Amino acid sequence: MENTVANTGMNKLLLVVVLLLICLGVPIVYTASAHFAVSHGLPAEYYLQKHLIKAVFGLILMLGLARFLDYGHWVWLGRITFFVGVVLTIAALVSGHGVKGANRWILGIQPSEIMKLGMLICICGKFSQAGDNIKSVACTIVQPGIFFGITAFLLILQPNYSMLMMLSMVVICVMLTAGVNYKYLAITIGAAIPPGIIMLLMTGHSSKRIQAFTAAEGEMVASNWQGEHALLALGNGGFSGTGFGMGVQKLGYLPEVHKDVIYAVAGEEFGFMGTFFLLVLYAVLFAQGFSIARQSSTRFGKYLAVALTFSLFFNFLVHVCVCVGLFPTTGQPLPFISFGGTNLIYSCVAVGILLNISRSNTGKMIKEPYMSGASLESSAYRNYEFSRSGV
Repeated sequence: MENTVANTGMNKLLLVVVLLLICLGVPIVYTASAHFAVSHGLPAEYYLQKHLIKAVFGLILMLGLARFLDYGHWVWLGRITFFVGVVLTIAALVSGHGVKGANRWILGIQPSEIMKLGMLICICGKFSQAGDNIKSVACTIVQPGIFFGITAFLLILQPNYSMLMMLSMVVICVMLTAGVNYKYLAITIGAAIPPGIIMLLMTGHSSKRIQAFTAAEGEMVASNWQGEHALLALGNGGFSGTGFGMGVQKLGYLPEVHKDVIYAVAGEEFGFMGTFFLLVLYAVLFAQGFSIARQSSTRFGKYLAVALTFSLFFNFLVHVCVCVGLFPTTGQPLPFISFGGTNLIYSCVAVGILLNISRSNTGKMIKEPYMSGASLESSAYRNYEFSRSGV
């Protein structure tokens, strides 16, 4: 099946699916946020208007990155992005502007999303330049550990454990894709798990959420209020839903309904049919992301496509699993659907980069060292041979 736009080589199916998700998110955000806005003395369309502005900005950014910025430039732009994200995250911590016990925001943005993007790009760049040294301690542990360690430390200080756990999974997936030394990777993961569990259990809000999640039915309802009512919303929706705007759980029962549990709102008002359609769209999105990774002509493009696709996937997975009662409650939005913010912009940037990687005429500036087993037709091999011959 041909999924490319004729003039640009851009992945057409991925573009269409993302446009559909963003368009579907607009009415869902409105129905989820209208009562919340009115109850706080704001116009019913207040959050809808803010969401539309950010959605349009995200779309412009996505299409601009897809069409005009060769993904090869991200090799050096990633370092700048990471530095800016780290500085802003530190500023958010220092400012002390906390929301529900976490210092994650400054100037209306969540800078950890910027730091996350920069970290993933930097790690992918390091792996792509490793060549046959990919299984060394330096390439498996030290180099990615520098970027991940800084990111993890700042996320712990916020705290934002859900993002930290998702990023950990993304980095592991990229490392497995790059072919790092499995022994070193297993030792590192094994050493990190015990202190991670201790940290979660000793932190107040995380410990309460875990206890509420594991408690018997009916116990500690207050600590799992969001999860309980998300399940009620999905159950109330049944097969075909209550109808647009007719949901009940959004009427003061579900906190942060237009952000953290918007999948439950979609389930109540559009039923199983509506949520199944969303799941199909996300499945196509992720499948196209991995297809782009597989077809990339450079290792950097391959690793970056894997990282960005998995980052969107784990965000989606955590949000949906919270709504269906499989994970403890946490504050992760549903990509492209939840009320717009830094995560919406990040998601649009991620897809913009993926679309650019999918184009056949990009990535030619990237020079990567030879790697045993690399395809003779890959640009990485060609660039290596050209650099040796002086061409």
